Amino acid sequence: MPLHAWFTNDSVEVAPGSSLRLSLCVQNTEPDPESVAIVPAGPASTWISLPSQEVQIPAGQTVEIPLELTPPELPTTNAGPTTVAVRVIPQDERIDLPVETTIDVLTFDDRRIVALQSVQRTRRRATYEFMVENEGNSMASCRLRLVDVTDRVDGSFDPPAVGVAPGESSLVRLRTRAQRGFFRRATRTLEFDVEAEQQGHSTASSTFALVQPPSLPRTLILRTLGLLLLAAAAVAAWTWVVEPAIQDAAADEVDRLASEARAEAPATTVAGDNATNGTTTGETDETVDTSQADNDTAQQEAGNDDAEQATSDEETTTTTTTEPVGRPDFERLKVEAPLTQTADASFTVPRRQIFDLTDVRVENPFNDGGVATLLVNGEEVFLWSLDNIRGSYFEPSITQKRLKGGDNVTFSVRCDEISDPFRSTCTNAVNVGGIVYRNR
Repeated sequence: MPLHAWFTNDSVEVAPGSSLRLSLCVQNTEPDPESVAIVPAGPASTWISLPSQEVQIPAGQTVEIPLELTPPELPTTNAGPTTVAVRVIPQDERIDLPVETTIDVLTFDDRRIVALQSVQRTRRRATYEFMVENEGNSMASCRLRLVDVTDRVDGSFDPPAVGVAPGESSLVRLRTRAQRGFFRRATRTLEFDVEAEQQGHSTASSTFALVQPPSLPRTLILRTLGLLLLAAAAVAAWTWVVEPAIQDAAADEVDRLASEARAEAPATTVAGDNATNGTTTGETDETVDTSQADNDTAQQEAGNDDAEQATSDEETTTTTTTEPVGRPDFERLKVEAPLTQTADASFTVPRRQIFDLTDVRVENPFNDGGVATLLVNGEEVFLWSLDNIRGSYFEPSITQKRLKGGDNVTFSVRCDEISDPFRSTCTNAVNVGGIVYRNR
Protein backbone atom coordinates (compact mmCIF):
# COMPACT_ATOMS: atom_id res chain seq x y z
CA MET A 1 0.00 0.00 0.00
CA PRO A 2 1.61 3.28 -1.05
CA LEU A 3 0.11 5.29 1.89
CA HIS A 4 0.33 4.64 5.61
CA ALA A 5 -1.38 6.68 8.40
CA TRP A 6 -1.49 6.50 12.23
CA PHE A 7 -2.04 8.58 15.38
CA THR A 8 0.94 9.20 17.59
CA ASN A 9 -1.14 9.69 20.77
CA ASP A 10 -2.20 6.68 22.81
CA SER A 11 -4.25 6.40 26.02
CA VAL A 12 -5.02 10.10 26.43
CA GLU A 13 -7.74 11.72 28.57
CA VAL A 14 -9.82 14.76 27.81
CA ALA A 15 -12.44 16.59 29.87
CA PRO A 16 -15.60 17.80 28.12
CA GLY A 17 -15.33 21.45 27.30
CA SER A 18 -11.51 21.37 27.01
CA SER A 19 -9.29 20.79 23.93
CA LEU A 20 -6.81 17.99 23.16
CA ARG A 21 -4.14 18.10 20.45
CA LEU A 22 -3.64 14.90 18.42
CA SER A 23 -1.02 14.16 15.75
CA LEU A 24 -1.89 12.24 12.57
CA CYS A 25 1.09 10.90 10.60
CA VAL A 26 0.72 10.12 6.86
CA GLN A 27 3.59 8.33 5.02
CA ASN A 28 3.95 8.26 1.21
CA THR A 29 6.01 5.30 -0.04
CA GLU A 30 5.40 6.14 -3.70
CA PRO A 31 8.11 7.76 -5.92
CA ASP A 32 5.67 10.52 -6.75
CA PRO A 33 4.12 13.09 -4.39
CA GLU A 34 0.59 12.43 -3.26
CA SER A 35 -2.26 14.81 -2.36
CA VAL A 36 -4.64 13.45 0.25
CA ALA A 37 -7.87 14.68 1.95
CA ILE A 38 -8.35 14.26 5.70
CA VAL A 39 -12.05 13.69 6.61
CA PRO A 40 -13.25 13.23 10.27
CA ALA A 41 -15.34 10.10 10.80
CA GLY A 42 -17.04 8.17 13.56
CA PRO A 43 -19.20 9.38 16.49
CA ALA A 44 -16.63 12.01 17.48
CA SER A 45 -16.35 13.52 14.00
CA THR A 46 -17.92 16.78 15.14
CA TRP A 47 -15.29 17.17 17.86
CA ILE A 48 -12.36 17.29 15.35
CA SER A 49 -11.03 20.44 13.72
CA LEU A 50 -8.24 20.43 11.05
CA PRO A 51 -6.00 23.24 9.85
CA SER A 52 -6.65 22.04 6.29
CA GLN A 53 -8.59 19.15 4.82
CA GLU A 54 -6.17 18.66 1.88
CA VAL A 55 -2.53 17.87 2.57
CA GLN A 56 0.40 17.37 0.08
CA ILE A 57 2.60 14.36 0.93
CA PRO A 58 6.02 14.43 -0.81
CA ALA A 59 7.36 11.18 -2.30
CA GLY A 60 8.99 8.88 0.24
CA GLN A 61 8.29 11.19 3.19
CA THR A 62 6.07 11.30 6.26
CA VAL A 63 3.94 14.36 7.15
CA GLU A 64 2.60 15.01 10.68
CA ILE A 65 -0.84 16.66 10.62
CA PRO A 66 -2.13 18.30 13.88
CA LEU A 67 -5.76 17.73 14.89
CA GLU A 68 -7.60 19.53 17.69
CA LEU A 69 -10.17 17.49 19.58
CA THR A 70 -12.81 19.37 21.70
CA PRO A 71 -15.59 17.23 23.20
CA PRO A 72 -18.54 19.48 24.13
CA GLU A 73 -19.69 19.85 27.74
CA LEU A 74 -23.12 18.36 27.09
CA PRO A 75 -25.07 15.46 28.58
CA THR A 76 -24.77 13.69 25.20
CA THR A 77 -20.97 13.52 25.54
CA ASN A 78 -20.66 10.05 26.98
CA ALA A 79 -18.00 9.47 29.58
CA GLY A 80 -15.40 6.69 29.14
CA PRO A 81 -13.44 5.27 26.16
CA THR A 82 -14.40 6.93 22.90
CA THR A 83 -13.15 6.20 19.38
CA VAL A 84 -11.73 9.07 17.31
CA ALA A 85 -11.47 8.30 13.58
CA VAL A 86 -10.47 10.03 10.34
CA ARG A 87 -10.34 8.92 6.74
CA VAL A 88 -7.32 9.56 4.54
CA ILE A 89 -8.48 9.74 0.93
CA PRO A 90 -5.94 10.08 -1.95
CA GLN A 91 -6.71 12.41 -4.81
CA ASP A 92 -7.26 9.59 -7.28
CA GLU A 93 -9.47 7.87 -4.70
CA ARG A 94 -7.97 4.52 -5.45
CA ILE A 95 -7.90 3.73 -1.74
CA ASP A 96 -9.78 4.87 1.39
CA LEU A 97 -7.53 4.64 4.43
CA PRO A 98 -9.36 4.77 7.84
CA VAL A 99 -7.32 5.74 10.92
CA GLU A 100 -8.59 5.35 14.53
CA THR A 101 -7.44 5.96 18.07
CA THR A 102 -9.13 5.72 21.48
CA ILE A 103 -9.36 8.51 24.02
CA ASP A 104 -10.86 8.54 27.53
CA VAL A 105 -13.60 11.16 28.00
CA LEU A 106 -13.81 12.24 31.63
CA THR A 107 -17.03 12.77 33.56
CA PHE A 108 -18.32 16.21 34.56
CA ASP A 109 -21.09 17.26 36.93
CA ASP A 110 -23.79 19.79 36.20
CA ARG A 111 -26.63 19.11 38.63
CA ARG A 112 -29.24 21.73 39.35
CA ILE A 113 -32.24 22.24 41.63
CA VAL A 114 -34.89 24.35 39.90
CA ALA A 115 -37.66 25.56 42.26
CA LEU A 116 -41.19 25.68 40.92
CA GLN A 117 -42.29 27.65 44.03
CA SER A 118 -39.36 29.14 45.91
CA VAL A 119 -41.46 31.26 48.31
CA GLN A 120 -44.54 30.20 50.30
CA ARG A 121 -46.60 32.35 52.69
CA THR A 122 -48.09 30.38 55.57
CA ARG A 123 -48.27 30.30 59.35
CA ARG A 124 -46.61 26.92 59.83
CA ARG A 125 -46.88 24.29 57.04
CA ALA A 126 -46.11 24.57 53.33
CA THR A 127 -45.43 22.28 50.33
CA TYR A 128 -42.75 23.12 47.76
CA GLU A 129 -42.12 21.48 44.36
CA PHE A 130 -38.77 21.52 42.57
CA MET A 131 -36.93 19.70 39.78
CA VAL A 132 -33.59 17.92 40.14
CA GLU A 133 -31.91 18.30 36.73
CA ASN A 134 -28.79 16.45 35.53
CA GLU A 135 -26.93 18.33 32.82
CA GLY A 136 -23.75 16.26 33.36
CA ASN A 137 -22.61 13.20 31.42
CA SER A 138 -22.93 10.60 34.20
CA MET A 139 -25.77 9.08 36.19
CA ALA A 140 -26.81 11.22 39.22
CA SER A 141 -27.88 9.28 42.33
CA CYS A 142 -28.58 12.06 44.87
CA ARG A 143 -29.81 12.11 48.42
CA LEU A 144 -31.89 15.17 49.33
CA ARG A 145 -31.28 17.19 52.47
CA LEU A 146 -32.84 20.31 54.06
CA VAL A 147 -30.33 22.72 55.61
CA ASP A 148 -31.47 25.39 58.12
CA VAL A 149 -28.78 26.76 60.42
CA THR A 150 -31.42 28.33 62.70
CA ASP A 151 -33.32 25.04 63.22
CA ARG A 152 -36.61 26.84 62.70
CA VAL A 153 -37.74 24.80 59.66
CA ASP A 154 -37.94 21.03 59.23
CA GLY A 155 -39.34 18.93 56.41
CA SER A 156 -39.61 15.65 54.50
CA PHE A 157 -38.94 14.86 50.82
CA ASP A 158 -41.03 12.75 48.45
CA PRO A 159 -38.99 10.86 47.25
CA PRO A 160 -36.08 11.21 49.72
CA ALA A 161 -33.52 10.30 46.98
CA VAL A 162 -33.52 10.46 43.18
CA GLY A 163 -31.65 8.85 40.31
CA VAL A 164 -31.41 11.08 37.24
CA ALA A 165 -29.87 10.08 33.91
CA PRO A 166 -27.79 12.58 31.90
CA GLY A 167 -30.01 15.19 30.30
CA GLU A 168 -33.04 14.16 32.39
CA SER A 169 -34.89 15.67 35.42
CA SER A 170 -36.99 14.42 38.32
CA LEU A 171 -39.84 16.09 40.30
CA VAL A 172 -39.58 16.23 44.11
CA ARG A 173 -42.06 17.52 46.71
CA LEU A 174 -40.94 19.00 50.02
CA ARG A 175 -43.38 19.30 52.94
CA THR A 176 -42.10 21.75 55.53
CA ARG A 177 -43.05 22.57 59.12
CA ALA A 178 -42.01 25.80 60.79
CA GLN A 179 -41.80 26.43 64.50
CA ARG A 180 -45.06 27.73 65.95
CA GLY A 181 -44.87 31.41 66.92
CA PHE A 182 -46.86 32.33 70.03
CA PHE A 183 -46.73 36.03 69.33
CA ARG A 184 -45.28 37.85 66.34
CA ARG A 185 -45.85 41.55 65.83
CA ALA A 186 -44.43 41.59 62.26
CA THR A 187 -43.98 39.32 59.25
CA ARG A 188 -41.03 36.90 59.55
CA THR A 189 -39.13 35.31 56.63
CA LEU A 190 -37.42 31.96 57.23
CA GLU A 191 -34.83 31.05 54.58
CA PHE A 192 -33.42 27.53 54.15
CA ASP A 193 -31.45 25.53 51.56
CA VAL A 194 -32.23 22.25 49.79
CA GLU A 195 -29.21 20.18 48.71
CA ALA A 196 -28.84 17.20 46.35
CA GLU A 197 -25.61 15.42 47.29
CA GLN A 198 -23.70 12.36 46.07
CA GLN A 199 -20.39 11.21 47.43
CA GLY A 200 -17.52 12.07 45.10
CA HIS A 201 -19.58 14.57 43.11
CA SER A 202 -20.41 18.23 43.43
CA THR A 203 -23.48 19.16 45.49
CA ALA A 204 -26.40 21.06 43.96
CA SER A 205 -28.34 23.49 46.16
CA SER A 206 -31.09 26.06 45.98
CA THR A 207 -32.56 28.58 48.46
CA PHE A 208 -36.21 28.59 49.52
CA ALA A 209 -38.18 30.93 51.81
CA LEU A 210 -41.15 30.52 54.14
CA VAL A 211 -42.92 33.77 55.01
CA GLN A 212 -44.85 33.73 58.30
CA PRO A 213 -47.46 36.47 58.80
CA PRO A 214 -47.80 38.06 62.25
CA SER A 215 -49.69 36.09 64.92
CA LEU A 216 -51.83 39.17 65.52
CA PRO A 217 -52.14 41.57 62.60
CA ARG A 218 -50.83 45.05 63.32
CA THR A 219 -54.20 46.58 62.41
CA LEU A 220 -55.94 44.34 64.98
CA ILE A 221 -53.48 45.40 67.68
CA LEU A 222 -53.99 49.08 66.87
CA ARG A 223 -57.77 48.71 66.83
CA THR A 224 -57.73 46.84 70.16
CA LEU A 225 -55.57 49.54 71.74
CA GLY A 226 -57.90 52.19 70.38
CA LEU A 227 -60.95 50.43 71.84
CA LEU A 228 -59.20 50.05 75.20
CA LEU A 229 -58.31 53.74 75.25
CA LEU A 230 -61.88 54.65 74.29
CA ALA A 231 -63.26 52.42 77.06
CA ALA A 232 -60.83 53.93 79.58
CA ALA A 233 -61.87 57.43 78.51
CA ALA A 234 -65.55 56.49 78.88
CA VAL A 235 -64.97 55.07 82.38
CA ALA A 236 -62.97 58.13 83.40
CA ALA A 237 -65.66 60.45 82.02
CA TRP A 238 -68.36 58.56 83.93
CA THR A 239 -66.36 58.49 87.17
CA TRP A 240 -65.10 62.06 87.19
CA VAL A 241 -67.72 63.98 85.17
CA VAL A 242 -71.07 62.27 84.59
CA GLU A 243 -71.63 60.54 87.94
CA PRO A 244 -70.67 63.60 90.08
CA ALA A 245 -72.90 65.76 87.88
CA ILE A 246 -75.82 63.35 88.36
CA GLN A 247 -75.26 63.30 92.13
CA ASP A 248 -75.10 67.11 92.29
CA ALA A 249 -78.27 67.44 90.21
CA ALA A 250 -80.06 64.91 92.41
CA ALA A 251 -79.01 66.76 95.56
CA ASP A 252 -80.18 70.09 94.13
CA GLU A 253 -83.53 68.59 93.19
CA VAL A 254 -83.96 67.09 96.66
CA ASP A 255 -83.17 70.50 98.24
CA ARG A 256 -85.69 72.21 95.96
CA LEU A 257 -88.45 69.74 96.80
CA ALA A 258 -87.70 70.06 100.52
CA SER A 259 -87.89 73.88 100.29
CA GLU A 260 -91.23 73.68 98.49
CA ALA A 261 -92.54 71.28 101.15
CA ARG A 262 -91.54 73.61 103.98
CA ALA A 263 -93.11 76.59 102.19
CA GLU A 264 -96.46 74.78 101.77
CA ALA A 265 -96.62 73.39 105.34
CA PRO A 266 -99.58 74.84 107.50
CA ALA A 267 -99.06 76.85 110.69
CA THR A 268 -98.32 74.55 113.64
CA THR A 269 -99.50 76.70 116.55
CA VAL A 270 -102.76 78.44 117.53
CA ALA A 271 -102.28 82.19 117.89
CA GLY A 272 -103.01 83.90 121.16
CA ASP A 273 -105.48 86.16 119.45
CA ASN A 274 -107.75 83.16 118.80
CA ALA A 275 -107.75 82.44 122.54
CA THR A 276 -108.51 86.06 123.22
CA ASN A 277 -111.37 85.91 120.73
CA GLY A 278 -112.67 82.86 122.51
CA THR A 279 -112.53 84.70 125.79
CA THR A 280 -114.42 87.65 124.35
CA THR A 281 -117.08 85.31 123.03
CA GLY A 282 -117.33 83.71 126.38
CA GLU A 283 -117.59 87.07 128.00
CA THR A 284 -120.32 88.02 125.56
CA ASP A 285 -122.17 84.87 126.38
CA GLU A 286 -121.76 85.51 130.04
CA THR A 287 -123.13 89.07 129.78
CA VAL A 288 -126.02 88.50 127.36
CA ASP A 289 -128.49 88.74 130.07
CA THR A 290 -128.04 92.38 131.10
CA SER A 291 -131.18 92.45 133.07
CA GLN A 292 -129.80 89.91 135.50
CA ALA A 293 -126.64 92.02 135.87
CA ASP A 294 -128.82 94.94 136.88
CA ASN A 295 -130.62 92.78 139.39
CA ASP A 296 -127.59 91.13 140.98
CA THR A 297 -124.27 92.95 140.61
CA ALA A 298 -122.48 90.54 142.84
CA GLN A 299 -123.48 87.60 140.70
CA GLN A 300 -122.18 89.43 137.55
CA GLU A 301 -118.79 90.04 139.12
CA ALA A 302 -118.58 86.42 140.17
CA GLY A 303 -119.52 85.35 136.61
CA ASN A 304 -116.77 87.58 135.18
CA ASP A 305 -114.21 85.98 137.46
CA ASP A 306 -115.29 82.53 136.34
CA ALA A 307 -115.06 83.56 132.64
CA GLU A 308 -111.50 84.87 133.08
CA GLN A 309 -110.47 81.57 134.71
CA ALA A 310 -112.00 79.63 131.82
CA THR A 311 -110.18 81.79 129.25
CA SER A 312 -106.84 81.11 130.96
CA ASP A 313 -107.47 77.35 130.93
CA GLU A 314 -108.47 77.44 127.24
CA GLU A 315 -105.25 79.25 126.23
CA THR A 316 -103.23 76.62 128.03
CA THR A 317 -104.97 73.67 126.35
CA THR A 318 -105.19 75.06 122.78
CA THR A 319 -101.47 75.89 122.34
CA THR A 320 -99.97 72.78 120.44
CA THR A 321 -96.87 71.86 118.37
CA THR A 322 -96.16 69.31 115.54
CA GLU A 323 -93.14 67.28 114.55
CA PRO A 324 -90.49 69.28 112.58
CA VAL A 325 -90.25 68.71 108.79
CA GLY A 326 -86.86 67.20 107.62
CA ARG A 327 -85.01 67.40 104.29
CA PRO A 328 -83.00 64.73 102.50
CA ASP A 329 -79.22 65.20 102.55
CA PHE A 330 -76.05 63.17 102.05
CA GLU A 331 -72.37 63.44 102.83
CA ARG A 332 -69.55 62.09 100.61
CA LEU A 333 -66.28 61.02 102.21
CA LYS A 334 -63.39 60.27 99.83
CA VAL A 335 -60.16 58.55 100.89
CA GLU A 336 -56.87 58.05 99.00
CA ALA A 337 -54.75 55.59 100.98
CA PRO A 338 -51.14 54.69 99.97
CA LEU A 339 -50.26 51.03 99.57
CA THR A 340 -50.11 49.06 102.89
CA GLN A 341 -51.27 52.17 104.76
CA THR A 342 -54.55 53.38 106.27
CA ALA A 343 -56.23 56.72 105.60
CA ASP A 344 -59.59 58.17 106.66
CA ALA A 345 -62.00 61.05 106.17
CA SER A 346 -64.80 62.23 108.47
CA PHE A 347 -67.57 64.78 109.04
CA THR A 348 -69.35 66.03 112.14
CA VAL A 349 -73.11 66.66 112.46
CA PRO A 350 -73.56 70.42 113.00
CA ARG A 351 -74.92 71.71 116.28
CA ARG A 352 -78.70 72.12 116.59
CA GLN A 353 -79.21 69.45 113.87
CA ILE A 354 -80.40 65.86 113.87
CA PHE A 355 -79.24 63.50 111.10
CA ASP A 356 -81.16 60.23 110.58
CA LEU A 357 -78.77 57.92 108.66
CA THR A 358 -80.79 55.78 106.20
CA ASP A 359 -78.54 54.91 103.20
CA VAL A 360 -74.88 53.93 102.71
CA ARG A 361 -73.14 53.37 99.36
CA VAL A 362 -69.46 52.38 99.05
CA GLU A 363 -67.46 53.23 95.89
CA ASN A 364 -64.47 51.21 94.66
CA PRO A 365 -64.10 52.54 91.08
CA PHE A 366 -60.64 51.05 90.38
CA ASN A 367 -61.29 47.62 91.99
CA ASP A 368 -58.61 48.09 94.66
CA GLY A 369 -58.06 45.53 97.43
CA GLY A 370 -58.25 46.15 101.16
CA VAL A 371 -60.69 46.83 104.01
CA ALA A 372 -63.11 49.76 104.40
CA THR A 373 -64.77 50.69 107.71
CA LEU A 374 -67.54 53.15 108.66
CA LEU A 375 -67.38 54.38 112.29
CA VAL A 376 -69.76 56.57 114.30
CA ASN A 377 -68.10 58.30 117.26
CA GLY A 378 -65.22 55.82 116.98
CA GLU A 379 -67.53 52.78 117.10
CA GLU A 380 -67.44 50.42 114.12
CA VAL A 381 -70.81 50.33 112.34
CA PHE A 382 -70.01 48.67 108.96
CA LEU A 383 -67.00 46.70 107.70
CA TRP A 384 -66.44 45.82 104.00
CA SER A 385 -63.81 43.87 102.05
CA LEU A 386 -62.93 45.90 98.95
CA ASP A 387 -62.11 42.66 97.10
CA ASN A 388 -65.87 41.97 97.00
CA ILE A 389 -66.84 45.44 95.74
CA ARG A 390 -66.57 46.28 92.04
CA GLY A 391 -67.60 49.81 91.16
CA SER A 392 -70.18 50.68 93.83
CA TYR A 393 -72.16 48.82 96.48
CA PHE A 394 -75.34 49.81 98.35
CA GLU A 395 -75.39 48.42 101.89
CA PRO A 396 -78.77 46.61 102.14
CA SER A 397 -78.71 45.66 105.84
CA ILE A 398 -78.93 49.15 107.29
CA THR A 399 -81.16 50.22 110.15
CA GLN A 400 -81.98 53.90 110.52
CA LYS A 401 -79.58 55.45 112.98
CA ARG A 402 -80.13 58.90 114.54
CA LEU A 403 -77.11 61.16 114.93
CA LYS A 404 -77.19 64.34 117.00
CA GLY A 405 -75.21 67.54 116.74
CA GLY A 406 -71.55 66.91 117.45
CA ASP A 407 -71.63 63.20 116.46
CA ASN A 408 -68.69 62.17 114.24
CA VAL A 409 -68.83 59.86 111.19
CA THR A 410 -65.48 58.46 109.92
CA PHE A 411 -64.69 56.45 106.73
CA SER A 412 -61.40 54.51 107.06
CA VAL A 413 -59.60 52.51 104.30
CA ARG A 414 -56.66 50.16 104.62
CA CYS A 415 -54.99 49.73 101.16
CA ASP A 416 -53.74 46.18 100.47
CA GLU A 417 -53.65 46.17 96.64
CA ILE A 418 -53.71 48.87 93.94
CA SER A 419 -55.29 47.44 90.78
CA ASP A 420 -54.62 50.40 88.47
CA PRO A 421 -50.87 50.43 87.58
CA PHE A 422 -51.06 54.16 86.80
CA ARG A 423 -52.17 55.11 90.33
CA SER A 424 -50.21 55.19 93.56
CA THR A 425 -53.11 55.04 96.03
CA CYS A 426 -56.31 53.13 96.71
CA THR A 427 -59.12 55.54 95.80
CA ASN A 428 -62.42 54.87 97.58
CA ALA A 429 -65.44 56.83 98.81
CA VAL A 430 -68.62 56.42 100.84
CA ASN A 431 -71.91 58.27 100.37
CA VAL A 432 -73.91 58.57 103.62
CA GLY A 433 -77.52 59.60 103.01
CA GLY A 434 -80.37 60.47 105.36
CA ILE A 435 -82.84 63.08 106.65
CA VAL A 436 -81.71 66.31 108.37
CA TYR A 437 -83.88 67.99 111.05
CA ARG A 438 -83.32 71.23 112.86
CA ASN A 439 -83.06 70.54 116.59
CA ARG A 440 -85.02 73.25 118.54
